[in-house]
Amino acid sequence: MRLRILPRARIVASHRIDTDRLLLRSPNVADAPRISELMGNWDVARWLVRVPFPYRVAHAEAWIERSSQERAASMGWPFIMVRRSDGVLLGSMDLSLEADRITGTLGYWVGEDYWGQGYATEAARAVVEFAFETLNLKSVTANALPDNDRSIRVLEKAGLRYVDRRPEDTVERGRVDTDFFALERTAWRAGA
Repeated sequence: MRLRILPRARIVASHRIDTDRLLLRSPNVADAPRISELMGNWDVARWLVRVPFPYRVAHAEAWIERSSQERAASMGWPFIMVRRSDGVLLGSMDLSLEADRITGTLGYWVGEDYWGQGYATEAARAVVEFAFETLNLKSVTANALPDNDRSIRVLEKAGLRYVDRRPEDTVERGRVDTDFFALERTAWRAGA
C-alpha cells in the first residue's frame, strides 16, 4: 500500500502542509521560546545528533534564521509541527537538500509530552510526499541513533528502509555510529 496521505494532507503554495491533525509551517521568531523549552529537555536533545545542550532561546533564534535562509535559497524546508486542534507547537520536521539537489535529508524532533501519539509519523509521511511530489526529489534519507527505537519506527512507517550503519559527528558526544535510512522515489511510487 502506498504511503501517500493526500487528499488528507494538503500542500499549499507557501509550502505549508496540512494533515489530519497537524499544520506544518515555517518557523518564526515567536516560536523560539517554545522551541527552547521543548529542546531544553535532555530526554529530547539526547537523541539528536546536531543539537547543543542546554538548548537556549538564542539557539532557537539562530536555527530560525538559518531556516529562513535555507528556505529562501530553496535548500531546506524546515517545518514547525503545530497541532491543529489547539495550535500547540509540538516539534519540527525538516527536509534539507544535499549538494546534489536531488536528495533530501529528513530530520525531526518532538517534545516529550507528545511522544507515542503518531505526530512524528504523520509529519514524516507528509514531508516525504512533499519531497517527491512537490520538489521532485530522487531520494529521501535520514539517520537515527541505533538505540532510538521510536525514531527508527517513524522512519520505517514513512517508508524509509535501513541501509547501513555510519559514523557521524555529534555536538554533544563526538563521533558516534548512526543507522542510515533511505527511500527512493521509484520505491515510494511503487508503494514500498
